[in-house]
Amino acid sequence: MRLKRSCAFLVCSFLLAAYGVTQDKTGQGTTNLDASATAFLHVNVIAMNTEVVLEDQTVVVNGERIADIGPAKLVKVPRGARLIESHGKYLIPGLVDAHVHLQSEIEFPLYLANGVTSVFNLDGRAAHLLWKKRIASGELLGPAIFSTGPIFLEAHTPAEDVKLVDEQADAGYDAVKIYNGVSKEEYPALINEAKRRNMLLMGHVARGPGFAMTLQYGQSIAHLEEIIYTNFNPQNDDDFDHYVLDESKVPEIVKQTKDANVFVIATLNNFSLIVQQATELDTFLKNPNLRYVAPWTLEQFQPAANRYKNRFPASQYDTLRKMLAMQRKLLKALSDAGVPLMAGTDATEIGPIAGFGLPDELSEFVQDGMSPYQALRTATVNPARYLRQYSQSGTIEIGKRADLVLVAGNPLQDISNVRRIEGTMTQGRWLSSTELHEMVDGVPMRYANEWRSVEAMVQQHPGDACRYLELHDPLARMAGAVFAEVAAEQDIVPILTAMRNTNPNGHLVSEDSVNTLGYSLIGRHLYPQAVAVLTMNTQVFPKSANTWDSLADAESHAGNIPAALKNYQRALEVDPKYMGSDVAKKFIAEHAAN
Repeated sequence: MRLKRSCAFLVCSFLLAAYGVTQDKTGQGTTNLDASATAFLHVNVIAMNTEVVLEDQTVVVNGERIADIGPAKLVKVPRGARLIESHGKYLIPGLVDAHVHLQSEIEFPLYLANGVTSVFNLDGRAAHLLWKKRIASGELLGPAIFSTGPIFLEAHTPAEDVKLVDEQADAGYDAVKIYNGVSKEEYPALINEAKRRNMLLMGHVARGPGFAMTLQYGQSIAHLEEIIYTNFNPQNDDDFDHYVLDESKVPEIVKQTKDANVFVIATLNNFSLIVQQATELDTFLKNPNLRYVAPWTLEQFQPAANRYKNRFPASQYDTLRKMLAMQRKLLKALSDAGVPLMAGTDATEIGPIAGFGLPDELSEFVQDGMSPYQALRTATVNPARYLRQYSQSGTIEIGKRADLVLVAGNPLQDISNVRRIEGTMTQGRWLSSTELHEMVDGVPMRYANEWRSVEAMVQQHPGDACRYLELHDPLARMAGAVFAEVAAEQDIVPILTAMRNTNPNGHLVSEDSVNTLGYSLIGRHLYPQAVAVLTMNTQVFPKSANTWDSLADAESHAGNIPAALKNYQRALEVDPKYMGSDVAKKFIAEHAAN
């Protein structure tokens, strides 16, 4: 029960209001004449345009922009500005997480509470574009969003690629993202059209074009591990038993990357957590911040469903650890050579937690030999330049957007001080640590409430559920979990069919979403339901090798080996070189004789 405020408090509040004085969360009284202005008083500024701390400064923000910066004794504070007393504290630019997969608006406070004021979303949907507009207008509170369109997952014809790129550019996406299955033949057309449409280039190193062609065409790289996969495997496949981690290759790889003038997102903490999940899952699950992860994502981290614990046998643990060590050496070598590195987490479903993963990534960089200043540049200056936003953000300068983080200690002395957040300012809106903590504390309950509402809607009003989830669950992660719960009690195929009738092109009934649902059912040992759902996917998308491969996987789990063989063979007929074809061929070789 909330207690009533005391009479004394109410009288005090009345008197303050009568005289035009407001009390903000930092406890500073201000004259309410210019509500759009905020002044950080006696703050130490780390502007990030040089490795210098400007001590005892006043920074004035007016609206969404930085209006003035200078010594505290010289800067005039606008009358009525909100005053934030900042003695002994440090102001840094808002941080950028350059590799995320936004799943829900409920995640947004986690980013802001960790000083992340901008994110680069690497698998966009219509909802992401809507969130982007609403955040930019101030209607929705969250980090500024930049986004690729939907991932280019598999091979197309050059003409199909041009059409898809144009659709993404017309929709308003900032970039294209390339994945492993893009072929060498189509790659030039895809990239050239993206360049013509002024879109940014980002992605994996597709196995067809390979590393040299990726650099030649100027595509930036989304993971350091992609350099390992495409430079240290003589057989040019994804078999972890085939890697030869030869350090003598590092200098030439670094030179080629530097000469290509591309950006590299490291996602090193992410790979570290992959190793931890594979080898020490119990330790990974003890992270207290996992309580802020969506329940349906947290379920996928558990032993029965964990993709890494179940993928890697103990015989490959040593290889995983050596691959991580090689990436750490690559990071230091690339940094020393001046390759523009960016901090990104791949949050959330892989391992790093939204918001919390970025300070972990910066700590990883310093542990691997980068200076704190170099590490901070990967989350400020470098992503601002990559995103073509440097005139607007990335440093603390007059005229730039007021995306700022106030921390209690100097991060240039100890990078862990980026965790000691006193408050975050996003687009000129100040959020104190008290407000941020309240927002973060409310995240678990918001997930629980949304789950209950959506579960009822799916069962009673599939059409309404479809419309709601299209706007609030762009990657269909919650939908997949809710559908799996419903599928345990009733046939889910008619519900999916109703949703397809409501929105045939909606992401809830896309190939990827239905495929994800199928694997969620497999993880719950609901094999007949998984087979039914994935059979439907092959009927709707018969020309996708992935749908047949997934159905084969479900049949294998169900113990129907003849059906699994038949569907693996069908997948190979559709595309002999699809991602995962090696697993299919191995399965066929092992079981065909029987």
